[in-house]
Amino acid sequence: MPCNHKFFGHPLHLVGQNGLLPNWEAETLIIGTFNPSNEWVPDNQADYFYGRSNFFWKVLPVFACEEVINNNNVIEQIDFLQRNRIAITDLLISIDDADIDNLQHIDWIGNYLDNNFANFNGLTWNLLNIFQYIQDKNISAVYFTKLGNNPPFGAQISAIENYCDQHAIINHRLHTPTGQGLGNGVPRRNKLIERWFIQGGNEFPFLCPEFDINNFPWE
Repeated sequence: MPCNHKFFGHPLHLVGQNGLLPNWEAETLIIGTFNPSNEWVPDNQADYFYGRSNFFWKVLPVFACEEVINNNNVIEQIDFLQRNRIAITDLLISIDDADIDNLQHIDWIGNYLDNNFANFNGLTWNLLNIFQYIQDKNISAVYFTKLGNNPPFGAQISAIENYCDQHAIINHRLHTPTGQGLGNGVPRRNKLIERWFIQGGNEFPFLCPEFDINNFPWE
């Protein structure tokens, strides 16, 4: 049984092979890796992208000078994305050679470690759809929520970066939205905000004119 992306074919996404890309107008594209369906990971509580991550929805709105959003409040998340012309997608659509009766496969997919996906051979990528989306929507900035080049995602990220460079499109890699390695609690969120700003958040198309990293209320 293949492991499909949880949000492929979402009601607010494009149809057919583009089912991992949203149907609203966008200027910024944020790209992650993979979110497995609940058939494979029953405790996956994400209702939309990054729902299981601790800080994505507590960090991204800050750059637009808006209130943080609860991880489970999909209505506010979608509203924020649409108003600020932000699209979210992932690199991987499905793992076609995954076997749900194979305990090793269940472990590889269920622990959310990107490196484990390199153990599979039948990967359906979103790459060509992303290229077409960037062109069709006239995307001006692309961001990745992954820093490393480890397989199988590194080559996909590099291909998109090369495409963006060739077409004069802003592109940056951001620290993982889990904030891993940045400590705990509110300081961890604040460090992530600062890290994102340094890594390219200062070029977010939706960056609020009043946002000033030097005067940010860190506490």
